[in-house]
Amino acid sequence: MTMRPITIWDEYFRQYLTPIYMASAMFIVGMVFGALAIETLTRADILSLSRYIHHFITIETSTTPPYATIFQPALIGNLKILGLFYILGISVAGMPLVLVALFFRGFVLGFTGAFLISSLHWQGVVLAIITLVLQNIFILPALILVSGVALGFSWQLIATKGQTERSSLVQKFGAFTTLVILMALVIIVGSAVEAYGSPFLIHIAGRWGI
Repeated sequence: MTMRPITIWDEYFRQYLTPIYMASAMFIVGMVFGALAIETLTRADILSLSRYIHHFITIETSTTPPYATIFQPALIGNLKILGLFYILGISVAGMPLVLVALFFRGFVLGFTGAFLISSLHWQGVVLAIITLVLQNIFILPALILVSGVALGFSWQLIATKGQTERSSLVQKFGAFTTLVILMALVIIVGSAVEAYGSPFLIHIAGRWGI
């Protein structure tokens, strides 16, 4: 029986499985805390945010979405986070900051999704799918993968000793940089969905009474 050939990337990611799991867990914890944070809102806060959402939907429904003006800031914002993970990964003191950034990202998404669903019910589910889920199908896996490898690489910088290990570390740095470039391409796709797909679907959903 022949064994399945192990690709270079399979072998590369295998050594970072634990930090990738850690990154995923921290993001999930942030989402949970974000979802629970809506319990701290007062009735006035909920009403104010609900009015803002309805006003936003009304504007999106009655006007043509400004796709081009959304894409650039969305792309720049997502690439900044990717670049932050890259910089933190190649710095010795980057590990705790990577986890903090992941927690905050999860908190924001968890809070937003939970608020939409709790305040708008089934319409909120539709809006959460349109505004949060679609683009993050691309963006989140890219960010979590890079952040997990950043955690592992940062630890390797601390633990590396000897000339042979330093030579191997240079190769790993090259692979990490290549990974970041590839995930930047994925993020471009996710940002395009965020800028073009989500506003268009909100425009359509608003006309359907959502």
